Amino acid sequence: MKKSDVKKVPDMTEKEIRKKLQDRLEANYQAYIRQLQSKPAPDLIEQATEIAAAKLVYDELCDCDFPAENLEYLLRFENPLEVVRDQWLQEQNTVRDEEMSHVLWSIADKGDAEQLYALQEETRGSAFSEGVQMC
Repeated sequence: MKKSDVKKVPDMTEKEIRKKLQDRLEANYQAYIRQLQSKPAPDLIEQATEIAAAKLVYDELCDCDFPAENLEYLLRFENPLEVVRDQWLQEQNTVRDEEMSHVLWSIADKGDAEQLYALQEETRGSAFSEGVQMC
């Protein structure tokens, strides 16, 4: 289905658009929470990324500080929360090799994690934990 094939929401003021979207988002979010409440803890843990994205999207969209035409487009969907959440997750699901390499380098370079986190017994006092580097 192309964007042009979807029926346009009847003309509304910007305030009406924002209110209607907030109401729909609230209903979508409450339904999502009810659905999650019936799941066992291991399933919730597996869905942690999706749950966090749903909360983030809900909070951001409820602020409604976005262009009205974007918000009006979302009103075409029964569940705009799901639409935006899924797109958010898709865009966040990129290869993060470089970012992770930088994180690992930063941890090793600073060396302050050794003061902040417990060390394995066998590494305490070793050259590895003392920051001695071999070339």
